[in-house]
This record gives sequence, C-alpha cells and structure tokens, in this order.
Amino acid sequence: MPDSPSPAAPVRDDRFPPGIPYIVGNEGAERFSFYGMRQILYIYLVGLFLGFAAEPAVDPDLLAASKVRATQITHLFMAGVYLFPMIGAILADRLLGKYRVILWISLIYCAGHAAMAMAGRAGATGNIPWAESAAFAGLALIALGSGGIKPCVSANVGDQFTARNSHLVTRVFQVFYFIINFGSFFASLLTPFLYQRWGAEVAFGVPGVLMAVATFVFWLGRKRFVRIPPKPGGRLGFLDFITSSLLIVPVLVVVGVGAAAAEQVVSAAMNGPSGAVAQAASNIARQYWPYAVLAVAAPLAGLALFGLRQRIQTDTGFLSILLFSLRHRRARAAADDFWAPARRRFGEEAAEGPPAVLRILLVFSMVSVFWALFDQHSSTWIEQAKSMNLAFTVPTILWNGWVVPGTILGALAGAIGLFRWVSNRPVSRSAALAAMAGLVLWGLIAAILQAVYGGARSIELLPAQIAALNPLLVMIIIPALNAAILEPCARRGRPLAPLTRMTIGMFIAAASFVAVALLQARIDSAGPGRIHVFWQLIPFLLLTAAEVLVSVTGLEFAYTQAPRAMKSTIVGCWQLCVTLGNVLVALLAPLQRLSLATFFWVFAGLMAAAAFLFLVLSFRYRGKTYLQKEG
Repeated sequence: MPDSPSPAAPVRDDRFPPGIPYIVGNEGAERFSFYGMRQILYIYLVGLFLGFAAEPAVDPDLLAASKVRATQITHLFMAGVYLFPMIGAILADRLLGKYRVILWISLIYCAGHAAMAMAGRAGATGNIPWAESAAFAGLALIALGSGGIKPCVSANVGDQFTARNSHLVTRVFQVFYFIINFGSFFASLLTPFLYQRWGAEVAFGVPGVLMAVATFVFWLGRKRFVRIPPKPGGRLGFLDFITSSLLIVPVLVVVGVGAAAAEQVVSAAMNGPSGAVAQAASNIARQYWPYAVLAVAAPLAGLALFGLRQRIQTDTGFLSILLFSLRHRRARAAADDFWAPARRRFGEEAAEGPPAVLRILLVFSMVSVFWALFDQHSSTWIEQAKSMNLAFTVPTILWNGWVVPGTILGALAGAIGLFRWVSNRPVSRSAALAAMAGLVLWGLIAAILQAVYGGARSIELLPAQIAALNPLLVMIIIPALNAAILEPCARRGRPLAPLTRMTIGMFIAAASFVAVALLQARIDSAGPGRIHVFWQLIPFLLLTAAEVLVSVTGLEFAYTQAPRAMKSTIVGCWQLCVTLGNVLVALLAPLQRLSLATFFWVFAGLMAAAAFLFLVLSFRYRGKTYLQKEG
C-alpha cells in the first residue's frame, strides 16, 4: 500500500500580527507612567515622613527611621504590583478575557495617578496627614491597576501568534522589553526633574496623563486583536475568580503586615534589652491576630466555594486536577504516575497543566531573590547616590547642540522605525542609513564648533536620575547580547538554553551587589560627596546584564512553557516571584541601621546561594512548549 500523506507543514508567515503595534504603543506609554512615578517614590516618601523638612536639620534617628520606612513602603508597593497579577490573570482567563481586563483596570490605574497628584498637592500646602492618606490610596490603586493588567498584557502578546509566525515570538518579546525600557529611560530622566522644578503634583500628574494615553492607544486596537475567550466565563467564571481571590488572601496579609511586624522584631533585637524580642513577638500577636484569622478563614472559604463550583461543573483547572489526582491515587496502575487518573478523566493536555505549573514554580522559586536585588535600584541605590558626587562637566556646544537634542531625536526616530517594523511597514534600509549618517554628521559639526569656540558647563544629576542607566543599558545590551553571543551560539548549533541564560544572569546579579557593597564601603571611608556617582555604572552594568538574562528570558520561558489554558495564570506566577522578592527587602529593611554596606553584602550572599540552587533545579527540569493553535 502507498504511504499515507503526511500532514502539510504550516505556511511560514514573517509578518507581525496586526494587533502588535497597539500593544507595543500601549506598553511604552504605560511603562513611562509607572516608572516615572516609581522613580521619585522613595525620595518623596522620605520627605513625606520627615514632613518635608531638610534632612540635615532633622534628628538622625528620625532620619534613619524615615529611610527604613520609605524603603519598606516602596518595596511593599512593588510587592503589591506583582501580587495582583495573580488576581488579574484569573479574572482574564476565567471570567472577562484579557482585553476587557486590560481596558477597565487601566481606568483604576489612572485614578491611582490622580490620587498621587493630589497627595503631591496636599504635601505642598503643608497638609501632611491628607498627603499621606492620598499617597497610600494612590499606591494601592496603582498597584491594583498595574498589577491587574500586567500578566494580561504579556500573555496578550503571545496570544496573537500561531504556528505560522511562532518563530517571531522571541523577537517580539525582545521588542516588548525594549519598548518598556524606552519608556522607562525617559521617565527616569524627566520625572525627577519635574519633581525638583515643579513639585510632586506635576511629577505625579504627568505619568497619569501618559497612563490615559496608554489606555486610549489600547482601545484603538480593539478590532485588531486576537481575543482568546475566557473559559468557562459566566457564573462559573465568577466563582473561579472569587475562589482564587480568597485563596491568595494569606499572601496579601503577609504583604500588608509582614514588614511592620518584622521591623518590631528586628528593632527589638538590635536596640532592646534582654527579652525584648519575646516581648515584641507578644505585642505582634496581640496587634495582628485578626489578620492571622483572616489569613486562615479566607482560604477555607475559598475551598468551600471551590467545592460548590465543582458540584455545578467539574473544570480542568490546576486545583481541580490536583485534588482529583489525590482522591483517585489508589486507582493508579503500577506503572502509572501521579497524574494518570486525571489524564484518563480529563485528557492529555488538561492533565499536563498542573505538573507543568508545578515544574515551572519549583524552578522559579529561586528567582524571587533576584527581584529582591533588582528593585533596590529604585530605593537603596538611590540612597547611595545621595551621598555621592553628582556633578560633572560637559562641553557646552557639543552637549547643548548635539548630545541632548540628538538623543531625543535619535530615540524618536528609533521608536518610529520600531513601530513601522512591527506594523509590517519597515523603514527602507537607505532611509535608515541616511538618518544615521545625518545624526553622525550633525555630531561632527557640533564637535568642530566645540573645538573652535570651546566652553564647558557643570551639570548636577539628581540622585534618582542615575537609575536611567538601567533602561539605557537594557536597550544597548539586548541587541549586543544577541549579536555577540546568542546568535553566534545558535548558528554553531549550540544555543544557550533559557534556564542556562537565567542561571548565568543570577550569578551576575550577585556580583552586582558585591560591587555596590564595595562602593558603599568606599563612600563610608571617604565621606559624603567624595566618590563620583558614575562609579555606580559598574553595578548598574552588571545588574542590567543580569536583568536581560533573567527577566527577558523568564518572561518568554513562562509563556511558552505554560499550557494554553493557563497562559495568564503562569505569567501571574512569574510576577509573584517579584512580590516575594520585594517582601524580602521590606522584611530586612531595618538592617540598614547597621550600615548600608552590610545590607548590600547580605543580599549578595543570598543571591549567590539562590543562583546555586537554581542551577541544581534547572538541571532537573523537563518541560514542553505550548503555543496557540490555528483558528
């Protein structure tokens, strides 16, 4: 008999899906809004807790306490931002769909920025209690808004692709990450300047305007997106959402009260007499017992609702398949694995979901420590920069005539070229070369004029502006890493696997905190203002290289390794790693009172240990890639 014909391979499509430009534009504006407000948050909170008094004029103990509290609030806010993705993911996957969740929660996001602007206004008029209340309300709304849409946006990117253009997924996630850092770079430079020049009201208000723009851009693409419908939706989807929200309450409790409780214990251990730790623990038990009850009662209620939901209709979610496998473990044959009963009952792909999630979560458990280090460039690294020499001299004509305007125009040209590329209308090679030649010629003319007429001026950076190095370096390192290492390795048939890249990145992150700890020791020895802030370029370079290897790779890895029904959920789990890392910083923040250098050394050691464990776990990982099906 003749051989039966094999299935035809899908036709390769090298075009980006039509919804990608709107997603990229939305993400660039949204990230500007988020990083803009975050970049000034630590400095604003320190000032708020001091009543906006000048730091040299306040009591040193009050100043130290305000810095610790500002570090805690900054990182608890970040923990909330990356906790709410779990709720947003369930809301999108189970009830409303990604598009509606992104659109409607963006309005909550805008309200949070408005509250922060109101806090800035109240602080400027001396109404400190109202400013503090408005700031906390604004941070809660922004955490809910930013966190709620976060897993949906990145999962929505992947949903636009099928087998025909799946080879573009890696590239579009790199574009996605590039535009995030494009918005972050300009936000990191602009908002500290706005804060210094016009105050917190304007500095928080401008990011709010950008968030409104982001929402509008996303709405414009409503007819271009591939929309994966929520399953099951309706009443069942609502029960799923409520159940999942109740199950996550214990983590919310830890984020909400854990840092305050930890500060009491650490302060007692550092400053109290014998028995002070036991007394602090007793006080915590009396003060926070209602939260402990809530942390137990909420998941119990969630499990009860889950039982009700299962009686209405059995689903194929993580918890239902896990419990089914537990209940029917005696039905397994001798050669069966733990999931065999669920595989026979629900089918192969559905039963693959929970073990895939557990495998990914086990590997990602060590990534939390990386995020504890990374997010400190918006808190403790700013604190370090405040004690450094922030002034530098630039050639006047070259700086004013080419560096500043050339950077802005070059960035805008690059952004336009990027958007045209993802819109499948790339700029011609000749036009791109002409633009680059024009920029270089302009620089040569400025350099000649500088040589003829001379002149120099002194510029002083703001402490928060040095963090603009991070997004700038990301935009440089991503293409450089691809061109110099990743693509040559792939051409030689020895590509670096995602988990290998992440392992290398985690060890580099440990090295970045060794560098910043050594730098802090040098600052403490030399005195304030003696060490130039550009020395922070070394730890920033290391930390950013680690970010590209861990975060860019991890986002792609989380999406492609998640079964189709759990895309947003597993991306939400990836974001939960960031929550746990920031909670760790908040818990250990009182150690800053020992010294900032000691604080950095603690995290360098934690990161090195976590990287080693991640290496061990990655060797044992066995996974599978899932992409959306055609149609």
